[in-house]
Amino acid sequence: MADINVTSLVDVMMVLLIIFMLTAPFLQAGIEVKLPKVKSTVIKETEAVVISITKDGKVFINDERVEPNQLTSTLATLKAAGEEVVFVRADQDATHGTVMSVIGEVKAAGIDDVGMITEMKRDKRRR
Repeated sequence: MADINVTSLVDVMMVLLIIFMLTAPFLQAGIEVKLPKVKSTVIKETEAVVISITKDGKVFINDERVEPNQLTSTLATLKAAGEEVVFVRADQDATHGTVMSVIGEVKAAGIDDVGMITEMKRDKRRR
């Protein structure tokens, strides 16, 4: 009788599955930005293109670095591909001018639906 004992294989696979389930939420946001805390509603970032702006003014579209002179053409390509919604994740220490410049480029590309991603502000008084 030739049976293969798969008990140890199942044990190893279960451990790997648990490890991946625990680490997956930490891998979602690729660009390190410190979001401002405001009272806001929760949105899903996966519904649209996400433009991240770091505190030193670097711009990323969906985790890929974009040079300032290529931003207009990249946004025009996204618009031509059918993207209608853009979310901006700007570091709280990014300059207002940089953020407004990026939003202006988005609007100039013909994408009118622009949202800002922030962290939810926690109420200090809990009942």
